[in-house]
Amino acid sequence: MKTNLKKALVVIMIAIMVISIGTLVTAAEGNYSVGMSLTSNSKLKAGDTVKIDVKLNSISAGDGIDTIAGELTFDKNVFETPTATDFVSTTSWTPTYAASTNMITFMKNQKVTSAETVVTINLKVKDTISVKSTKVTLGDIIVSGGTVDTGGTGDIEVKDISVTISTEATTPTQPGTTNTTTNTKKDSTTNTKTLPKTGLGQLGIILVIVLAVVGIFSYVLYKKTEKYVK
Repeated sequence: MKTNLKKALVVIMIAIMVISIGTLVTAAEGNYSVGMSLTSNSKLKAGDTVKIDVKLNSISAGDGIDTIAGELTFDKNVFETPTATDFVSTTSWTPTYAASTNMITFMKNQKVTSAETVVTINLKVKDTISVKSTKVTLGDIIVSGGTVDTGGTGDIEVKDISVTISTEATTPTQPGTTNTTTNTKKDSTTNTKTLPKTGLGQLGIILVIVLAVVGIFSYVLYKKTEKYVK
């Protein structure tokens, strides 16, 4: 009987530790997703300007997102290199483009929780082209709603999105792609391929502290009840 009581106490202490760790990890890891697409009604014609909309189709990310970063890829034999004025937003997103790396970042002063057009990209077609269609892609996309340790989403990786511009018709090849968060803690900065990591070791430190507290509590509980089961 005494042995069974001791075993029961050990099981209870282990259960407390597992539940504590599980609760902490669940709180830190959000199951977030974002759907994005590139769309355009423009046709490919030498000397014209192609307009491409970067769209948020769906957002399931806690309090919302306020930063998007990715790599803009296009055929430089077809389009002129865009400048800052070629990225236009009517929804208060601020775009930053680094032509040397093709990295583009969109930032907003408030969190976004529903679908909207982020920005319109104006790409100038060269005066002479030799193709009937070309693809424009936004890849390596990282969406963020702030760092996890401050209650944000962490980084949410979004699959590459693209649109094909042709002389006849324009078709989005990957509309509305969605994905889940990586749950890494990173700050939002501009002109980088991925948002820089911050606080990656903080969760581990917190887990150690929680384990220590639970361990001490369990030991004290065990010592207090030990005399009743001897």
